[in-house]
Amino acid sequence: MASLRILVLGWGLVALGCHRAAPVAPPRPRPALGDVDVQVSVAPDDASPPHLDAALLRERLRARLLASGLFLAPGTDGGAAPRARVTARIATEAVEVGGKGEARARVELRLDDGRAEAADSLSFALEGRGSERYAAAPARKAAASTPAPRDAVTRDLVLRVAGDLIDGYLARRQIAEGPPAAVHAALGADGGELRDEAIHAAGERKLRDEAPRLLQLLNDPDERTRDEALGALIALGDRRAVTELTRTRSLRDRREMRKIIEAIAILGGREADDYLSFVAATHDDDEIRAEAAAARARLERRENDATALGSR
Repeated sequence: MASLRILVLGWGLVALGCHRAAPVAPPRPRPALGDVDVQVSVAPDDASPPHLDAALLRERLRARLLASGLFLAPGTDGGAAPRARVTARIATEAVEVGGKGEARARVELRLDDGRAEAADSLSFALEGRGSERYAAAPARKAAASTPAPRDAVTRDLVLRVAGDLIDGYLARRQIAEGPPAAVHAALGADGGELRDEAIHAAGERKLRDEAPRLLQLLNDPDERTRDEALGALIALGDRRAVTELTRTRSLRDRREMRKIIEAIAILGGREADDYLSFVAATHDDDEIRAEAAAARARLERRENDATALGSR
């Protein structure tokens, strides 16, 4: 069973542009897939490293990239589309003790279409790691001409990690630019990086239909998730968050109070004003009272300015 740990160092659709309410971004022009450069290295202290066929890895990786839908089909652009270059840096090692072995791999994928200055350019930098256990060949068979088990296991591991990186990038791209259904599905997950991306996207893309799920996430056990959900609701300007925060947050939790006071002031409304007035007058912590009073003053200034602007 493979044990994979994927770390996304960067994923970029360079310059996503202004954040608008449009749920689906226009499709990006697709580049053609140019060179796929595969660079393989092994641990310097590995006395018997896995043997990887760089040409085979290049072929398999190229096929996987073409199947992703990110690129034009070969021969369909007439040479007019920009060429995207992909570099895959692969580091491997195999550890064998007795009859047991473990293959380890680190894969870096970098893509650049050579148009970094263009708003619709395509680029990413991804890194993933994985390991796979296997039954090691007996020593008497290790010298035979047949490939060692670690070679095939390591090759498959490298391709699996690379495939997971590409799949993860595509999923994030869908959340950032695809149909609202992609965001909705990711928000329904139990957790993970994709749900975090979906929370952010719901606010950035002004997907108001996702507000009920975001309101639920205000009570998620994970503090970071709660904070991200609140940020998304602020981006949506959904004042139902005020009701949820005032109902569920303890006045005695000073840390939470400091976090939500400004959020409630930004969201505004009568309920927000009443709550901040109450905290400013009755809380037993001098700093909390002062913060609530200052936040209420900012809320009143914003609402007065909005009223004056609307009357012009």
